[in-house]
Amino acid sequence: MRIYDFRSDTITRPSQAMRDVMYKAECGDDVYLEDNTVIELERLSAEFTGKEKGLFVSSGTMGNLLPLMIFGGIRKEIIVEKKCHILHYELGGVSSLASLMPVAIETEKGILTKELVSKVMNDNPPYFLGKTSMVSVENTHNKAGGTCYPLDTLKELYDYVNSKKVYFHMDGARVCNAAVAQGTTVKEISKYTDSITFCLSKGLGAPMGAMLCGDADFIEESRVFRKIIGGGLRQIGIMASAGIYALTNNIPDLEIDHKNAKLLANAVNESGMGKIDLKDVETNILVFDTFDKAEHVCKVLENNGIKTIVFDEYKLRMVTHRDISEIQVKEAVEIMLKWKSLS
Repeated sequence: MRIYDFRSDTITRPSQAMRDVMYKAECGDDVYLEDNTVIELERLSAEFTGKEKGLFVSSGTMGNLLPLMIFGGIRKEIIVEKKCHILHYELGGVSSLASLMPVAIETEKGILTKELVSKVMNDNPPYFLGKTSMVSVENTHNKAGGTCYPLDTLKELYDYVNSKKVYFHMDGARVCNAAVAQGTTVKEISKYTDSITFCLSKGLGAPMGAMLCGDADFIEESRVFRKIIGGGLRQIGIMASAGIYALTNNIPDLEIDHKNAKLLANAVNESGMGKIDLKDVETNILVFDTFDKAEHVCKVLENNGIKTIVFDEYKLRMVTHRDISEIQVKEAVEIMLKWKSLS
């Protein structure tokens, strides 16, 4: 039985072309700042985001944690969206390691706005209240189903936060998906951030790693904190070369993933297993309501070769990615359309 694994775009594997580049990669000691491949990846990432400097980190979680640690501390607060990755999938590092108190705002589609943030902003509080030191947004938003920040909304929010002299970070693990979906560039999106993290290992297909980008002083301080938490790596050019290949070759393919997500969404609606508003499928993630309990739907689909993730009692997530072609997605769709006869 063929397996169609839609659990996540994190399962992507390096292509043969990427492996060839990795095999030939120049390496040095990155803790001594002597790995030229890492240096090139960091230069390329800074240019890609329009920031002064970039820093290669082991994961998106680390890329988020470093600014949290820099701007965290006793009494300090961070404003985030209620279902964001920092709160749900980073094991509480925001508080246990960065000493930040999260102020979580519930939204309809994972999008923070100036209006919402202004209601909880504590930029100049009395001594007995916490003080807002950071705002962080997630773009695209995983638990909201891969939704993107409209640029005008993002700009308005950034300008407001900036006017309060509060730091603005973007968890842009899948920001490349947002740029492709909106017909813009990551550099344009990054204009409305102080720092941004983006992953190399999800839809871009590298085996590991993320980039943290910002101004020069921030990145140098982040390098110190990266070492403190065990992120100083040595001959890591092998992995950095995969990141360079991903950035220079794999971004256009994300549009295919977005089209494939629409195919799956149509199949969900037509099959009778669940429902989803097609307008909510903006990128490569679909989170849909199931008519039966999600655990049951997930098990039946897996018994027929389709792997998904349970997101709630009556919600499933599917993620398209470069390791499943359009032809294979259409094969999975044919299976889904037989839902009423599956067991």
